[in-house]
Amino acid sequence: MKRAIIIHAWESSPEEHWYLEEKKLLEDKGYKVDLPVMPGGRWPKLDEWLKVIGGLKPDENTIVIGHSLGPAAILRYLESPNRKVGKAFFIAAFAADLGIEETSNFFQKPFDWETINKNLSEVYVINEKHDPYVPIERGKEIADATGGEFILVEGNIHFDKMDLDLINSRL
Repeated sequence: MKRAIIIHAWESSPEEHWYLEEKKLLEDKGYKVDLPVMPGGRWPKLDEWLKVIGGLKPDENTIVIGHSLGPAAILRYLESPNRKVGKAFFIAAFAADLGIEETSNFFQKPFDWETINKNLSEVYVINEKHDPYVPIERGKEIADATGGEFILVEGNIHFDKMDLDLINSRL
């Protein structure tokens, strides 16, 4: 069975942004889609997010989609050996501390790109040219570290809304 997991942004929920629309589009294509509520609210804890992702048991046939803090959590999950996933879509992605105290526990050590790359097959990093929260360079760093495709778009303001064809045309 085709599977997808969507990990929402910090201080968000599955009902916000474009998540439910993408879930429905994927389900219409035959995917089983998990869109969990990520714990912690304003003060998320990496270990709690990793527990949620691990509990969903992604595998090499699973597409993972993360928005904002979601990509960092997915990348941390992929730092353990034998945690392979299929395609990864990282939206408004960053893998460096942005100076936000509430999320700094996600970035206390460098990412293990060697292990992450062994667990990823295809990566798409989609960032917005004028994102007020995430500098373009943060997304480029992930694309460079993973050999992923970097996609730069305009007019999405941290992807509160987005052209879902950026994901769906690459499935």
